[in-house]
Amino acid sequence: MEEGIRPDSPLPQSTHIAGLILARGGSKGIPLKNLVPLGSKPLISWSLGAMQEFGKFDSIWVSTDHSGIAECAQALGAKVFDRCDEHAKDESPSISAVQEFLKHHQEIDVLCLIQCTSPFIQPDFLDEGYKLLLQGYESVFSVTRDKKYRWKAVDTSSNQSTSPLNFSPRRRQRRQEMQGEMVENGMFYFTKRKLLEDGLFQGGRVGYVEILPEYAIEIDSILDLTVAEQILSQDLLNLC
Repeated sequence: MEEGIRPDSPLPQSTHIAGLILARGGSKGIPLKNLVPLGSKPLISWSLGAMQEFGKFDSIWVSTDHSGIAECAQALGAKVFDRCDEHAKDESPSISAVQEFLKHHQEIDVLCLIQCTSPFIQPDFLDEGYKLLLQGYESVFSVTRDKKYRWKAVDTSSNQSTSPLNFSPRRRQRRQEMQGEMVENGMFYFTKRKLLEDGLFQGGRVGYVEILPEYAIEIDSILDLTVAEQILSQDLLNLC
């Protein structure tokens, strides 16, 4: 990162901001999902490309337990952290893998966890999150606005009656009038080290970056992959 890149910000000049992708080899819905081709290149390359184009990470990493993913990540210009088996199981939470990584990299002050199954992440999205860090936010994450009427979950087999959670049935708004709710989409999380060491992705002063729904697609199934391929083939999004 260039000298003087963080003037008039609460972050010390020496702050090391790293970008990290967690990419284990044991994905279930799509085997080796991180390497599956999307638009003629591996899925992981879409996120890595956005991270590199963003240009403000002091280091870019892929944490993986799979040699093929490691080889691909290195070929794409990322550094590789060898994740231990304990933190690469189906039930292993992301925070444990992040904490393992941080224990081996004491130089990192702020980490941006990026989900490589969000292929339409754009450098500008990361830049918006970065600017909030410079404004004093301690954690910043990506969200998508959701405009739906929500109801309480009940057991109808026991004759329980549901009730609205976020609206009044007497005052149903049109979709255009609804403010909506911000829902995590998992695309990225900027978080200061201390929060991550405490087991938190969000804490302290928390901010968010709103992502349009069409950019927030997540690749978790063959159907998702097919939709993403159609979006690319028809040039439906303005991608970098």
